[in-house]
Amino acid sequence: MKLTYKKGKGDKIHISIDGEYALTVDEMYFASLYLKDGQEISEQEYAELEKTVNIRRAYNCAVSLLSRRDHSKKELMRKLKEKGYSKGAEAAVEKLVNSGYVDDERFCRLYASELIRLKGYGRKRVEQELYLKGVDREIISGVLDEISFDTYRLSDIIKRKYLAKMTDEKGRQKAFNALLRLGYSYSEIRDALENMQEEFTCEVYDE
Repeated sequence: MKLTYKKGKGDKIHISIDGEYALTVDEMYFASLYLKDGQEISEQEYAELEKTVNIRRAYNCAVSLLSRRDHSKKELMRKLKEKGYSKGAEAAVEKLVNSGYVDDERFCRLYASELIRLKGYGRKRVEQELYLKGVDREIISGVLDEISFDTYRLSDIIKRKYLAKMTDEKGRQKAFNALLRLGYSYSEIRDALENMQEEFTCEVYDE
């Protein structure tokens, strides 16, 4: 098998085998391969070359994705496959895991904090969102056990978003259902409403 190559746009190098296009790599990586134009390579050597090129392409794409935001391992794997890097995805992601760039526990902690702080989600909804991102349930449980989901936070959400709608039974039911969708349990909502009632009673008494 005869390997030839030619310069493409930017830093791209196009590799051909026996006159037919086979692979594209970046110039820096190509230089590290020490390949010569017109050299003969075996099928095994070409298979190894193809494998390393696929891993590098998947790795570069993964790094680009991670530069925008953190990802879970499974989420990153899924995105790489969707973008056409399925052949090198697994090895590339494992390399990032081993180097610490992908850490499901760190991702879980950061994303859970974001969902609670910015969206006001309760534990059940946070669990659901993290699971959809590909985080294992054991990791989710361990991280969320460290986080306090107190009724005072829920009381603030009710005051800001739903209190004005709870003037009649229909409004109260809609608000209750909305809070359930946010991931709060019946008991958590009930406790928050009771705390609000106690707070209101204290305010009236102080006056």
